[in-house]
Amino acid sequence: MHYEYLFWSMAAMVAAALAGGALCGRLQSIKHLMIGLLGLAAAIFTAVLLLARQGGFDELAAMLSIAAFMFSLVIGAAAALLTRRIRQQRLHSSAS
Repeated sequence: MHYEYLFWSMAAMVAAALAGGALCGRLQSIKHLMIGLLGLAAAIFTAVLLLARQGGFDELAAMLSIAAFMFSLVIGAAAALLTRRIRQQRLHSSAS
């Protein structure tokens, strides 16, 4: 049962990173994009740390939260860059 909870928690973390990255990709500057991604990753880190302790993963809570932080940065950055690329292509095609 604990591993099913872990699976669904990590699936939710990936979904949050994708959604947050897509939202950050709509920001105007790269600086704001990076600040947004770091804030999102910090929020995910905190949530995973608290939920892991409540879910019976006390001994793994630190490792899980650090992994979630790094994964959310990578996944969020990929989603943000893809969002920026799509928006730039749409702007260029509508301007032509």
